[in-house]
Amino acid sequence: MKITQISNNRGIIIKSSIKKVIIDGDVENASAFKDVVITHLSADTLNIIESNSSPYRRINVSFDLMQLLQKLWRNGPLKRPEVMPKFRILPTNYPSVLGLEFRITPFDNDDGLIGSFAILIEDMNTGEKLGYVPNFITQGQHRNRIKKWKKHLRNSKLNQLIMFNTNVDPDKKQVGYSEKDFKNQFTEKVERHDDDWIQNQLVPFNPARLLTINELAAESNNPIIWLPAYARLLHYYYPDEDWLYQSDQLSDDLKEFFEKAHHLVAASQQDSDGILQSKSIIPLNQRLSEYAAQFKYTLPQNDLTEIMQIIGAQETYLI
Repeated sequence: MKITQISNNRGIIIKSSIKKVIIDGDVENASAFKDVVITHLSADTLNIIESNSSPYRRINVSFDLMQLLQKLWRNGPLKRPEVMPKFRILPTNYPSVLGLEFRITPFDNDDGLIGSFAILIEDMNTGEKLGYVPNFITQGQHRNRIKKWKKHLRNSKLNQLIMFNTNVDPDKKQVGYSEKDFKNQFTEKVERHDDDWIQNQLVPFNPARLLTINELAAESNNPIIWLPAYARLLHYYYPDEDWLYQSDQLSDDLKEFFEKAHHLVAASQQDSDGILQSKSIIPLNQRLSEYAAQFKYTLPQNDLTEIMQIIGAQETYLI
């Protein structure tokens, strides 16, 4: 198995005797491949999907990411690709064959966004094993996921391990991102009426985070009043939670759904001290980059070093 790092971008190309597969990367590199594996959401990987030019390209993603994309296309925040690729869902903790020569096993990961996974790739001809881990945070909403893929990769006795390093704290402050700190910060921002910061958090790429925000805002007596498209999306994920929505923004084709649905509550800012979710003219790709930036440099170097030592691959590379 030959591995090539994509220059000026985070991703790799793996090649066997007859098969080439790109993992992550960007539109320019992915356009030449029939098989693409997307391990996480980023502006580049989302752009690969949105800018697809071949109906025969197969894009391999997690179930969670595929589910979110379908809901975003249906509810309007995200535009469907003009040329829809063939999507394939890679089940977590279960090996799938990619081409005729690679076996790939994904493991759920936590990078602050939905649909991320670490992967184990095995060359079925040579038996070589590669671990590939995109960005991650060790104290997020799903920190147990990190422990699980770390254990799987250690037990696999890897020949090579490739990990992203953009989340590593370059100043070695050893202050990691934590969910507790986020909750405290959000409550403080609501009390200070820091609307710009709050609006930057209201992006659709982590429904679990938006549920937390909805609960914290309600507890502060400043509930979020969502745009209808977001309220409908979040109602799908959490149908037993109350979601306030801006009734004056409701389009005619959605009125019947909202009138019949439970836990979707019409509201306006005048009804309460609510925080109106604002419409943004900034493309979702750019908003995704800005949102993901809050996790940058939040992984302590000690955490990364410890994980690499535990996995114990013969060779380890940071990209």
